Amino acid sequence: MIPTRPLRVAVIGAGPIGLEAALRLSTSGFETVIHERGTVAANVRRWGHVELFSPFVMNSSQAGRTTVGTGRPGDDALLSGDEFAADYLEPLARAIGGEVAIHEHSQVVAISRESTWKHHLVGRRSEVADRFILLVEGSEGESVETADVVLDCSGTWGNHNPIGAGGIWCPGERRVMTTGDYEIPDTESDGADWYTKRHMLVVGGGHSAATVVVALSGASETRVTWITRGPSDTPLERVTDDPLPARAALVTAANQLATDESSPVDWLPGALVLAIDGGPGHFSVAVDDPGRGRQVIAADGVLGLTGCRPDRSLYGELQVHECYATGGPIRLAEELLGDASGDCLGQTATGLETLQSPEPNFFILGSKSYGRDSRFLLQAGLEQVDIVAEHLVGQYGRGHVVS
Repeated sequence: MIPTRPLRVAVIGAGPIGLEAALRLSTSGFETVIHERGTVAANVRRWGHVELFSPFVMNSSQAGRTTVGTGRPGDDALLSGDEFAADYLEPLARAIGGEVAIHEHSQVVAISRESTWKHHLVGRRSEVADRFILLVEGSEGESVETADVVLDCSGTWGNHNPIGAGGIWCPGERRVMTTGDYEIPDTESDGADWYTKRHMLVVGGGHSAATVVVALSGASETRVTWITRGPSDTPLERVTDDPLPARAALVTAANQLATDESSPVDWLPGALVLAIDGGPGHFSVAVDDPGRGRQVIAADGVLGLTGCRPDRSLYGELQVHECYATGGPIRLAEELLGDASGDCLGQTATGLETLQSPEPNFFILGSKSYGRDSRFLLQAGLEQVDIVAEHLVGQYGRGHVVS
């Protein structure tokens, strides 16, 4: 009888998609381990005060809801990040902890193969037979782990896009901007008084920037200068008959603030940030505004809500075909770039082929798979988990391979 062993799956990231993937694969018989550089749902906690547009049922799987059981949120609940973490993600992690090895403060630094390097088997990578090796940095130092399958569910949060013109850091940005300056601030709890009678500069044209602008405009005697890319009639495009009422309300409020001359918001569409100096309470920002020319804006605070990009260095030694525009896996990027819908809800489901790359058994799932494309929805990530899990079960049955 040929000896076999459980197929080992390494999941990178203990966020919503990583936990759901671990649940699905562990119940399918695979030996599953999660490496999380922080703690379970840590990145969700970083925007914990922000409320999701989409209801809970869209952000969780049926298997996950069943596993968490009673006490989980209602299907229609609009949760804040803290509520999502406390009421679902953390209970889910505890529930699967008996079957899944969840290693917190365990950062995967690099991934390769035991004996097959990046330049080997070019055009014939499907012939690779050795396992993955992962360099992991934990509380007790570095170690090398092995796996038969790797799912990169690490997301893009924390790898924020610069605010400078051309998508690179402008002079002074790396020196004066902090990590918190690229995140949605909590303007209602401790420290909220700081925003009173301030002048805040917000850069970004998405829903995160709109959330900040609307929140800041409600602070007492606070002024906002809002910079968005490209000329347009309004900062955000309204979705006709939007099925997400909370999103529709935000878009309406933000657009009204930007276009109403009596509001505390000064909207600069198409302006470019050229340089930044100073610090909290005394920022000086050089801007090229197509409507007003070059000027220097004095602000008490600067917030860059320009989105995030994937950190691709993790799999730099694997054969991953990446899109030149988004930085995501090429096949999925082609599918997304060919989709004319500007709304994440309007996207069609993609198949297994869009999640595969030349590197066998390596998959990028969740927001990282979209690269710089901002249309990612948790529901899409859950569909990706189902697709890959079904593929692995079809390929390996109950998760055993020859020793």
